[in-house]
Amino acid sequence: MRRCRLTPLLWEITEETNRPEPPPRTFVLAPFGGGSAYALGEWLPDLRAPGERVLALQYPGRGPRSAEPHATDLAALADTAAEEIAGATEGPLVLVGHSLGAVLGYEIAHRLQGMARDVELLAVSAARPPDLQRLDPAAVLAMTRDDWIEELATGGNAGMGESPPADVADLAIPVLRADYLLLARYRPGPPRPLTCPLLALGGAADPWVERPYLDAWRSWTTGPFAAAVLPGDHFYYRGATAEFGGLIRARLRHPVAADARTTARET
Repeated sequence: MRRCRLTPLLWEITEETNRPEPPPRTFVLAPFGGGSAYALGEWLPDLRAPGERVLALQYPGRGPRSAEPHATDLAALADTAAEEIAGATEGPLVLVGHSLGAVLGYEIAHRLQGMARDVELLAVSAARPPDLQRLDPAAVLAMTRDDWIEELATGGNAGMGESPPADVADLAIPVLRADYLLLARYRPGPPRPLTCPLLALGGAADPWVERPYLDAWRSWTTGPFAAAVLPGDHFYYRGATAEFGGLIRARLRHPVAADARTTARET
């Protein structure tokens, strides 16, 4: 798997050398808070079909962009992302975002539709709708180092484990704090429903995004809507990527049948 930087924000994840031009569709992946363009590679085997293109967002302040200031305005980040996605792609777009990335994905989808781009599907994972966000800037700023270590250990970032080493925590905490503030300071304004299909996914044991919050995404599009719940917590897709990818592909215009092992309860 190769990652090729198209712009500082937009990275292409590719394995193929003979992709059709234009590709039948392009997936755009938006990572969770604290995550990077490297964090969602496990989705690909069960999400992308041969010939399809995958782009991932690489937020500033992490990975190869670690020397850059963190983003402070989600709307401005969405402006940049939409412009760069529009300039780098042709054909249908499928936006998939987890947690922070889901809300960012909504804002990007809104801008792309304003550019008359074909958004085939917006898939939002483990996220409350824009008007029901849980984070408060003052509370985020008041969190101590011990608070952040507990956040990392209980689901604030995938793959950290119960007790992240001190050096790892010291690198992760500033990134996670900045991303929490990015979402906490976000103000969506009056409701602006999309017209594209929208799929809301989540984990049955997610303490932050319970099923009613997934269902509440229904009012954020005038297009077809579905919601589904899989077993697991905020990072429910870990170990269930076949089910996760199958639910998304089943909502596409030319779907591939979801894996028979899918155990989601879908509406």
